[in-house]
Amino acid sequence: MQHHRLLAAVALAGAAFGQVNPFVVYPQDPERQTVTCTSFVGRPDWNRAAEALLEIDQQHFRSVGDANGFMRIFGVYHWVADEKLSTVETYDLVIRKPDLAGNGPDMTAAGQVARFYNLTTPPSTNTQRGTWIMHDGFNIPGGVIVPGDYFLGTMLPRIYVGLGLPANPLWPATDGHSLFRADMLNANTGATVGENHRAGAVTTTWAGLTAAPSFRTPWSYILGPFVTSPNLHVGATDPTSNRLGLPPGVTGPNYGLNGVYPDVGGTPRSDGILLRVTDNLYPFGLVAYGASGGWQPPYFHWQLMGLLIGYAHIGDGSPARPIPLGVNWLQNGLHERQIALPGTIPPALVGRHLAFQAMVWDPNTGYGEWTNAQASHF
Repeated sequence: MQHHRLLAAVALAGAAFGQVNPFVVYPQDPERQTVTCTSFVGRPDWNRAAEALLEIDQQHFRSVGDANGFMRIFGVYHWVADEKLSTVETYDLVIRKPDLAGNGPDMTAAGQVARFYNLTTPPSTNTQRGTWIMHDGFNIPGGVIVPGDYFLGTMLPRIYVGLGLPANPLWPATDGHSLFRADMLNANTGATVGENHRAGAVTTTWAGLTAAPSFRTPWSYILGPFVTSPNLHVGATDPTSNRLGLPPGVTGPNYGLNGVYPDVGGTPRSDGILLRVTDNLYPFGLVAYGASGGWQPPYFHWQLMGLLIGYAHIGDGSPARPIPLGVNWLQNGLHERQIALPGTIPPALVGRHLAFQAMVWDPNTGYGEWTNAQASHF
């Protein structure tokens, strides 16, 4: 669906817009690319009340928002699709812990790390359908500290960040709030663009429900936490795919579920791999890439040419040595590094897991920070 794009800015306490990074799992980068892969707009459970949640699972992503062992979240980034802009829509921001029984988010009061009630879309006199790109801050200096990742020596297997949407029986006929989404190949929605993962991929989004069991939703949202650490995303390039909605003959890496679940089997696909690092805090910093054959024990570096923040998950040199993949300079907060061209990854790697991570270092301040780490499951 096509929408008129409008920008809504909500202040982020303790961090200006250029000083936070939205961590999203989506086929394209909504901050820096023209998004052409959106299948539809939608809500987690049609027009019923539900939470649209991004699952940050330690199987796939580690040290998102890492600040030396704990996770800091400053707000939530999301793209609102509003069927009638003149009607203000209400929603909550929410962070949840996992249900340790393995059933998704913990939807009890005990599972709620933080909730910010009754935020609204901006007022407008426009009665047409449109879009708000929302930068919703928590207004908490230092952000919300999430008891996950490596906080006090513990590690939660998953964390959930997103929006609580009230019931809206008017949606989608005449009014209501929904989110931009990229549908999975097996979503059976008829979407011609969206995610391009391999068979067996598991989505990273959930519909959080309190009156019924929560369930995974077969798409990715433009939705995720604001963090101050740099982002790394793995992209997988399938030259035979048009799921990104690019012009005929043009292909590119899919940074959503295709990067988490690339297809290298060779029958018929053999995806290439590309790494993308983004950082609004040090947009001209030096970025060093590395990898390992699966996750390595977390290692905290006390010092590197100043101060290095965060944990490495790709090895510390003893006994596991990370695989160096090159060093480059960010340009306006972005660098991409080709790791393998399409058709060059041997099918023998099917079933293997590789972990990727990078470090961004600012020569002006001497500060360095690890990106999140991401696994690719071949």
